[in-house]
Amino acid sequence: MAMGYWNNKKVLVTGGAGFIGSYLVELLLADGARVSVLDNLSRGRLENLSAVMDSIDFYQADLRSIESCRDYFAGKDVVMNLASPAFGIEYSMTHHGEMLTKVITTGFNALEAARLEGVRRFLVVSSSCVYPDDALVPTPESEVLRAAPETVNAGYGWGKRMVELQGRYYAEEYQMEVAIARPFNAYGPREAVEKDKSHVIPSLIQKVLRGEDPVVIWGSGNQTRSFVHGRDFAMGLKQITEKYPAADPVNVGHDRETAIRELAEKIVALTGSRCKLFFDVSKPEGAVRKSADVTKLRKVTGGFVPQITLDQGLEEMIDYSRTLLQETVRTDSGQPKFSMENTSAL
Repeated sequence: MAMGYWNNKKVLVTGGAGFIGSYLVELLLADGARVSVLDNLSRGRLENLSAVMDSIDFYQADLRSIESCRDYFAGKDVVMNLASPAFGIEYSMTHHGEMLTKVITTGFNALEAARLEGVRRFLVVSSSCVYPDDALVPTPESEVLRAAPETVNAGYGWGKRMVELQGRYYAEEYQMEVAIARPFNAYGPREAVEKDKSHVIPSLIQKVLRGEDPVVIWGSGNQTRSFVHGRDFAMGLKQITEKYPAADPVNVGHDRETAIRELAEKIVALTGSRCKLFFDVSKPEGAVRKSADVTKLRKVTGGFVPQITLDQGLEEMIDYSRTLLQETVRTDSGQPKFSMENTSAL
């Protein structure tokens, strides 16, 4: 094994049993890191770590209580904090206070526990929701300074802005090495599915596979997003943490936009469904366009760009979702045997 930055590093991944966190754990182990995972399992799933469980230390604890988890930060070289609530528009737009409180509490507690235990390097995972509704597209990092976060995710967006700010202050005051990443529309197998809280891709796939007809989609369908597979996103987080711990936010994404209408049509075609689509324009659709200016990402990582195509990722997700539905059918109550949400989707 080549001797790289991560070799033999003691790394704690909070939210590591979740969607993105579990991919990150696998990548870190492949690079020779000594990985620990902290997750409260309210949404994370041990199944996500099944392939690597014998190679990690797992702690079940909750970042909402700093005293319950501080000891797990002791002796670590790097903490990568992916523990955070993240839901779709339907839930987020009516729970701004809840989202603000939970994002700030988990983010601040993780930073403070790392500081108290002398952790040198720390990753803050932010969100594209920090950007204003009328941000330039593709969106450069500087747009965050111009206006308030996007309206439908305002509580979540303000929370993420505050955690970014705390990360910068801790770097200045305590000489911590802090990396800050802003992801754009991550998706993939292991992603959360729960009524009223899901993000658009898992929600649409579940609706189609369940045979809903028509499939109702919020908004016009003309709104665009730049979807990034969870494995690519985890690679971006790893590279930013290694190469740019400068307390200076970096977008993780790309500038390839996909309209929600096109996304839905792809899912219908890939599943072989004949269902119709209904676009409910009485419902909010979020930002009209979302895609990342990745100039800084490429510069600080030496050229990293996401590799997995949307079609490849959707095929993976459809196979995964079919398996989840089969598990659901086999339960007596008609409910899944485990929560399909995670603590780290962003």
